[in-house]
Amino acid sequence: MSKIFGNNFFTIFLAATAFILLTSKAQARTYIVNGLASAVPFIGYGMNNLGKKIPGSKVFSYVTSIEGNRIIKPNILADIEARYKRNPNEPINLIGISYGANMVSDIANRLAKKGIPVNYLGIIEGTSLKAIKSNVRRAQNFICTSAECSKKRVGVASGNKTTKLNQFTYDDGHIDLGNNRGVHSKILSGIR
Repeated sequence: MSKIFGNNFFTIFLAATAFILLTSKAQARTYIVNGLASAVPFIGYGMNNLGKKIPGSKVFSYVTSIEGNRIIKPNILADIEARYKRNPNEPINLIGISYGANMVSDIANRLAKKGIPVNYLGIIEGTSLKAIKSNVRRAQNFICTSAECSKKRVGVASGNKTTKLNQFTYDDGHIDLGNNRGVHSKILSGIR
């Protein structure tokens, strides 16, 4: 009797594992990039909380722009390029706040040069943003109104008639906007 149960259990285990692997490959891969000094817990909490809500996401936190440009950005680009070679139909999502928004804006532009599509680009309170190229299917730009907010809006690149871009303004602070429920809700619906 235990041998039969063991075989059935093993069969069920294999079937469940195969189902999880197949469905997880169909999900979008989401890269979330925090702003400067986000390795300090009270600064990067909003993006960390967002990451918990998105299966398959990876949150990047760091202290300086050196880590961002020399480690995080090249690693994200290399990972996306490898994923695209394995499965060109896998949706890729990029979300960033503050300096992280600048970084995902640049990553999306670099992917355009390689012909790699981006399913969703979420820009929260960026400061130095690149115009969005037509490889981005959907983009959302979130800005806030407090004195410390950058209030920078992103636009689409000349000739880009395919990207759906929405702009949202919130009465919130620069760091707090990353943990704003309304922002999280719009991002979660945007990546679908």
